[in-house]
Amino acid sequence: MRLRKKLWKTATIGGLCTFLLMVAGCSNDGGSSEEASGETAGGKPEISVSLYDRGSIPREEGSIDDNLWTQWINEESAVKVNYKTIPRWESVETFNTLFASGDAPDLVFEFDTGYRNQLYQQGQLMPIGGLIEEHSDTYKALMEKYPDLKTLGTKDDGKLYEVGRVSYLHSFQALFIRKDWLDNLNLEVPDTMEELLEVANAFTYEDPDGNGVDDTFGIALSGETAGAIGSLFQNVTWVINDEDQWVKDWERYEADLAFRKEAYDSGLADLDFLTDLNGEQALQDWVTGKVGIHAGRTVDTIDIDRFYSPLKRNVPEADVIPILPEGPFGRFSVGLPNPVQMTAVVNAQADNTEALVEYIDFMADPENAVNLRNGFEGEHYELDSEGCPEIIDGDKYTAEVSWNVDFHMLVSRAELGTCSDLANRLDEENPLEKEFIDIVHRNNELNLNNDYPFVTHGEHMPQIPNHLILISQNANDAIQNIYDQAIVSGEQYPVEQAVADAKKAWDEAGGEQLEEFYQTWYMENKDTAFLAEDMYKYIPDRQE
Repeated sequence: MRLRKKLWKTATIGGLCTFLLMVAGCSNDGGSSEEASGETAGGKPEISVSLYDRGSIPREEGSIDDNLWTQWINEESAVKVNYKTIPRWESVETFNTLFASGDAPDLVFEFDTGYRNQLYQQGQLMPIGGLIEEHSDTYKALMEKYPDLKTLGTKDDGKLYEVGRVSYLHSFQALFIRKDWLDNLNLEVPDTMEELLEVANAFTYEDPDGNGVDDTFGIALSGETAGAIGSLFQNVTWVINDEDQWVKDWERYEADLAFRKEAYDSGLADLDFLTDLNGEQALQDWVTGKVGIHAGRTVDTIDIDRFYSPLKRNVPEADVIPILPEGPFGRFSVGLPNPVQMTAVVNAQADNTEALVEYIDFMADPENAVNLRNGFEGEHYELDSEGCPEIIDGDKYTAEVSWNVDFHMLVSRAELGTCSDLANRLDEENPLEKEFIDIVHRNNELNLNNDYPFVTHGEHMPQIPNHLILISQNANDAIQNIYDQAIVSGEQYPVEQAVADAKKAWDEAGGEQLEEFYQTWYMENKDTAFLAEDMYKYIPDRQE
């Protein structure tokens, strides 16, 4: 296979290249680079980098650490990379073992913000502000263009430790409903949570698919849908109240619990939803046409294959639309991603620090991002009339490119413009993909024009001190157990009693200390912190 670097002939990248030549500024993180302590036989400095292993690479494409993309990176970049594979769902445990044995990689890619904070608190990380200032072109330019990258990568000692990526804000999740079922039953699209329950009841008991069999559920309560319902009620643990205070709100907890309890008591959902820990049973019910309301993703091509294509194969007449009902506390988005996501840190024991910056720049370069996301021009994609990559062969793309997502952890999609949108990666001539494009557009309209239910994205929540971590775990576990028990216990455990028990459990676990911590942090940092309203400035048409 040919490994080559392709130029992306668009104004977006051309503009960035011009911008890179104009970079100026300084860092207050201090530090200077150490000389590279070793080189490979080919004359390139050598570094080690972590790489998630999801088990998703096709066998014929090699292994996750030896394939088309690792070969291309090692051929085209200025460094030789030794990848250390990390099981995706056991990453923290694996990293802990590697750090304890002194074998941790030089550059650690990890999505878990709490774990990266833990490494910082343990003194395991190297401040990199001076390195970026002295040796970086691309990433330094991105920090100049998007100052939040520097702000969010800086720890409480005032030094830069983390690098990341920037994306335009878009909706990654939708609450889907079967529009054809609504039409079959002469129902309107539900606009409130009360109406959503009424529709779910009809979907359960009025034979919406017309097969004469009592075999449908109105709504899912597990998987993606469980989180979506919480967002609609703003039952998200913490809120900023009308007095500008960061508080734990029990009204939202109670309203959310009452909704789910009624859905369960009325038989509108699978009664075994609590055992559906990963949501796979709910998803199976959705794609086989047995549930009418279900949340799913709308951010990547894989989401079509997971949430939409199987449904259309099983039920060709299925007509799906996204909805966003209003709850008693407002109308809230059900799924917005983090537009400024920190993804990597440098091991304090790393030697070839200048080479690490070379690698960071290479992986953050928008020109290289086009290849990582789309493959190679002429082999995997061609440029369309608007200069955007258009996949040539879907099967070839799936086999050779689609699985390489963990090479994207420094890819700033905001630099790729609308060419990186899902709608621009689908074929409008394909009826099924055209339908999904319409769902994506409609869902963005719904979610981007309504409030975010959280104080900020979870990855930007203040890091609680060590002495409060156990309190947080115990308190939240206790109230979640009460919540689950109340849903399935019928009249024996009414909502009012469950809420009273949850409050008591919260107090007994020391929840008041958490409330004091968050309120103090908020009052001291609200003018400079990255909060929910800051996310919305990354909507494309709101960019300056």
